[in-house]
Order: sequence, then C-alpha cells, then structure tokens
Amino acid sequence: FIPPIRELSVSLLFLRVLLHVTAQLNLVGPDHPLSVTVGQDVVLPCQLSPTLNAQTMTVRWIRPLLSQTVHLYRDGVDLYFKKIGEYQGRTKLSHDGLVRGKLDLIIADVRPSDDGLYVCTVQNDAGYAETEVELDVSAPFFHNAHPWQVALAVMVVILLTLILGLSVYIVRLLKKK
Repeated sequence: FIPPIRELSVSLLFLRVLLHVTAQLNLVGPDHPLSVTVGQDVVLPCQLSPTLNAQTMTVRWIRPLLSQTVHLYRDGVDLYFKKIGEYQGRTKLSHDGLVRGKLDLIIADVRPSDDGLYVCTVQNDAGYAETEVELDVSAPFFHNAHPWQVALAVMVVILLTLILGLSVYIVRLLKKK
C-alpha cells in the first residue's frame, strides 16, 4: 500500500515544522545586574532552554559596547587566541556544564574595567540565540587610593584619638582641683 502523495507531503511538512520548532535555541540569563567586588571571581549565568547539550555548539561571550570577544568556544575547544588580551587567562566555561546546557562564563580576579554589559551567544545548525548579563563591579575601600592618602587618613584618626584622650585627661585634672 502506497499512501497518496498529497498525504505524504502533508505529513513530511508537519514533521519538518515540528522539528524546526523543537530545535530552536533559546537562552536565559539573570533578570537583574550581578554585583561583584574588584579581585573576586564571578560567574555570569547563561542557560539553554530547554536544556540541550552545547558541547558541539559555538558559544561566544562578547562585550557589545567595546566590540570585544571575551571568550570563544567552538567544536569542543576553547579558542584562547581569539580572546581579548585583558581577559587572557581569566575566563573559562565549565565543560561539564555544557552537557547540561549551562554556558556560564567564569571571570577570575575581576577588574574595574570588567564592569558593564556582556552578551552570551550560542549557535548551531538549528539557529542562533543570545541573552544579556549586566555586571556591576565595585571597588573595595581604599582600593584605588594612593599610599599617601591612606597614611593621611590613618594619621588623622590617630591625631583625633590623641586629642580626645588629652581632652579627657585635662577635664579629669580640672575636676580634681
């Protein structure tokens, strides 16, 4: 029995549409900016939805305003030669996470220049998807201060402590008389 051509064509078209819909890529990132202090490590989350194995996909993290590639993963390999110099040796993807669709970027030893917008992209034969992650980098107290500024602040605190101590001593002496 051979089905009529028309029914076969409709079935193939339905199957093709179904495969296209299920194969589309979608990425999910955080819905709020991430905050980190200079010197810390940070994980920029990026997740395929639905969960797919991303080991054979191209994953690229970029800084769109600076037109810079932060990290590039293609064909199962991290392509470090394609990364921008200031991120060299400071970024990585978890290869174990790729199996579960986690495209998280880890940035080690965060710098003030790391502050800003990042875009996680993924691409394969089924298509392309991207999501944005905002990173807010704050400096710890005295991080950018010159040594003389720190010394001056310490001396002012010591001087105020001495003045307060001397004032208490003088008041006690006057009360005894």
